[in-house]
Amino acid sequence: MGAAGSQVPPRASQRSPASHRGRGYTLIELMAVLMILAMVMGVAMTSVDSTVPRFEIDAQANDMALALRDARNRAMIAGRAIRLELYPDAFQMQYFFEEPAPSEDPLEFSADEPFRVQRWSKHVILDRAMVGRDEALIGQAVVLKFWPTGLCTPVRLYLYHKKSANQKRTVRLNPLTGLTKVYPGHVEPESYELRVTAPARER
Repeated sequence: MGAAGSQVPPRASQRSPASHRGRGYTLIELMAVLMILAMVMGVAMTSVDSTVPRFEIDAQANDMALALRDARNRAMIAGRAIRLELYPDAFQMQYFFEEPAPSEDPLEFSADEPFRVQRWSKHVILDRAMVGRDEALIGQAVVLKFWPTGLCTPVRLYLYHKKSANQKRTVRLNPLTGLTKVYPGHVEPESYELRVTAPARER
């Protein structure tokens, strides 16, 4: 039969080193891919964490600007003064008519009953409300007035996001035009605002 017929297959330990190297590279490549995926996921999560607060505070600032315009428009349409109270701790706004409608019995009218309550996200903090250089606080509420003539209390609402304090916005209301504007950050008063003082505080 000869020596050729008696050859024995090599044992596992005698197999070519190339097979070991091939499997080793595959494992290293797999680990590298997992590391890259982990880094990509980390970057994506960081991006989401910064994007969500920015989106939320932008949406809330725009809603507040709309609420101020709505209060002014309602006062002009109804021909009745409106008081808008913002409660920072309760995250809500309450609308009140200051006087009865022409068709309403004055004895049954109450200026302390809100005709509308609007809430905002608890992640968005109303840090300060400024009239000129002064804080526009009366008790625990920010009190703004809107008259049928279109005039209203000028105010700057300073907001920031609870989960990302560097996300700040200012909502400004012009008392003459009723126009509102949202600014990034906390802006300083305009020259006309420095001539206005805050409403007297309740004792």
